[in-house]
Amino acid sequence: MTSASEGAARGNVFQEFARLRKPKMMVQAVGIALIPVLYASAFLWAFWNPYGHLDRLPVAVVNEDAGASFHGERLNAGRDLVEKLKSDHSLGWHFVTPAEASAGMADGAYAMEIVIPRDFSKRAVNRAEHTGAPAPEITSVTNDRYNYIEGVMGRNAAVKLASETALGLAKSYTASLVDALESSGAGLHKAAKAADALASGGRELEAKGELLVSGASQLAAGANRLEGGLYQASQGAGALAQGASQAVSGADRLNAGLSRLNQGAEALAQGASSWANQARAFGEAGEKLGAGAQQVGQGASQLAAGAGKLTTSLGQLDTGASHLASGAESLAQNASQFAQAANQTAAGSQQVASGAAQLAEGLQQLAKANPALAGTPAFQQLLTASAEVASGASKTASANQQLAAGAEGLSQGAAQVASGASSLASGLTQAEAGAAPLQQGLQRLAQGASGVAEGGARLAAASGQLASGAGQIAQGAKGLAAGTGRAQQASSALHDGLLQLQAGATKLADGNHALAGGAASLASGAEKLANGLGAYQAGVGKLASGSADLASNLTSGASKLQALHGGAVLTAVAHPVSLRQVELGDIQTYGNGLAPYFLSLGLYVGVLMMSVIFPFREPYGEPKNGVAWFFSKWLLVVAIAWTQALIADAVVLGLIGVHTAHPVEFVLFSLLASTTFASILLALVALLDNPGRFLGVVLLILQLTSTSGTYPVNLSPRFFQAVGPWLPMNATVSGFRYLIGGGNPPLMARDLAELAIYTVAFIVIGVVIFAGFFRRLGRAEPKTV
Repeated sequence: MTSASEGAARGNVFQEFARLRKPKMMVQAVGIALIPVLYASAFLWAFWNPYGHLDRLPVAVVNEDAGASFHGERLNAGRDLVEKLKSDHSLGWHFVTPAEASAGMADGAYAMEIVIPRDFSKRAVNRAEHTGAPAPEITSVTNDRYNYIEGVMGRNAAVKLASETALGLAKSYTASLVDALESSGAGLHKAAKAADALASGGRELEAKGELLVSGASQLAAGANRLEGGLYQASQGAGALAQGASQAVSGADRLNAGLSRLNQGAEALAQGASSWANQARAFGEAGEKLGAGAQQVGQGASQLAAGAGKLTTSLGQLDTGASHLASGAESLAQNASQFAQAANQTAAGSQQVASGAAQLAEGLQQLAKANPALAGTPAFQQLLTASAEVASGASKTASANQQLAAGAEGLSQGAAQVASGASSLASGLTQAEAGAAPLQQGLQRLAQGASGVAEGGARLAAASGQLASGAGQIAQGAKGLAAGTGRAQQASSALHDGLLQLQAGATKLADGNHALAGGAASLASGAEKLANGLGAYQAGVGKLASGSADLASNLTSGASKLQALHGGAVLTAVAHPVSLRQVELGDIQTYGNGLAPYFLSLGLYVGVLMMSVIFPFREPYGEPKNGVAWFFSKWLLVVAIAWTQALIADAVVLGLIGVHTAHPVEFVLFSLLASTTFASILLALVALLDNPGRFLGVVLLILQLTSTSGTYPVNLSPRFFQAVGPWLPMNATVSGFRYLIGGGNPPLMARDLAELAIYTVAFIVIGVVIFAGFFRRLGRAEPKTV
């Protein structure tokens, strides 16, 4: 039975399915079964409808259009295009400044830049108005170095945009042209009607021409007569102006004389008033002089009577003055002696006060030395008495000093009195000698004073008459001054009137002269008019004939313009806008554009396939430690990966012809990419074996769908946009694109840094994994490969 069963089992074609009974094999089988659906579903999901999400494609729009005038209206084609794009969601439009657009194109933020130049509207107007003028131009700048397919999509969108813009512009200015043509048709009809009216008016002018010729002849004759009359009027106005000038000179002299007369009358009035005041003052002074003279006479009589008595009294005064002088001298001598005695008494009193003070001080010292003695009544009385003596002596000395000073003053006053009395006595003696002549003079003075009083009365009477006459003179002078003032005002008015007359006569003469010249010109012009009206009459006839022809032609032209159709004109206008496309990056072909993506894919798949052929976990011999075990595997895998990279570079660059300006950097970067992929897959496969390979395939699918290798990741679902920047193939694709098409050096530096971080991180992870393997391996025998 057993042998039969084993034979049957060996002969069963389904015997290999028995392996699937093991859970581990079942999981691996399920994973392998999911790989096709993962590939298909991931790619279909990521690239299901990229053209349906072009609104996610960022496009920078820079509008620099300044606008222009077209048929009297303002044309802003750039602004109109921007407004249209704001409601158009076919692309992700971003309306930015030139600086913002340049920065975004440099770092890959924008897939394309649309530039509407400053002269866009101006060129559109020139294109419509001038044959052969250059078309307005829109510039599109695509960034092929970041994604070639993105650049192709952008250029296609730019072509469509330029076509729509051209259609809009064509409709705009051809519609204006058709409107203008239709308006011209209506205007031609109006012009034809106006020409008919012009022809009719010309015929009427021709009929009225003869009347104009006759009137012009009459005008010439009247102008000649007017010229003669104006010449005579001009001569009369000149004579009038000359007479007015002479009258003005006489008025000037009259006005000057009246002015001097007025000034003399005012001075006379002032002088007469002053004389009247002085006469009245003389009268008052005469009256006072008379009264004073009477008083002087009376006083002189009284003085003459008292002069005798004065002589007797002067003798007595002389005797008394002598006695007074003698007594004053004696008083002065006695006062001087008294002052000397007072000074001596004051000195003695001062000495007594000083001695008493010394005695009091000695008693006080004695009291301090002998307190018992100080308490006796006798000692206290002695101490009090010595103090009182000192105080009294001091006061006596002070009083004697004051007495001495008073005595000295009295002595000096007495001496002065004695001197004055002597002088008085001498004077009285002289006065007594002159008293007799004084009495005689006073008598003569009384007689003269009577005569003066009589003369003063006569002077007062004459002064009153003088004041009355001066007042009458002053009143007459004031009346004279007022009269000359009025005469002067009248003379000034006469002068002003004569000046105006002179000016008017001069202007009249000049005007008549000018009128005479104008009349001569008028006569000459009237003759020429009469001669020219003949030619005018002939020309009007030709105008009537020509106007009729114009009306006929305008009517025919208007009919032809009305036959034009606006739709035909719009259809005839084609492609009024040109598109200038600028491609950043030297990509040129799809091969150069897709090489970064497929080269990264080949390097990654090469390492993944290597994991199937070469064992990534089992050591060739007994490892010394986990670090040595890891690096022995890592160096082998990296060496094979480098070989793959060098072969791929040789074929891609040498045989296929991928373009790069940096071949050495291109090869070195491919070696770095292979090293990164080898480090990642070595860690995954060593840790999980076949599940690690499965994760490597999943990682490959994610990288292929989210790194913008074909279509821009902006057109994919949000999931791929979020995952892509964190995957290593995003850096390798970006780096290869920089080396092929150029770009932003800081972005290349970022790619290098990301790959270096991935490599170092998975080297550290691999070292940790193999260190764990080494601890579990212990001293097991190494397996051979």
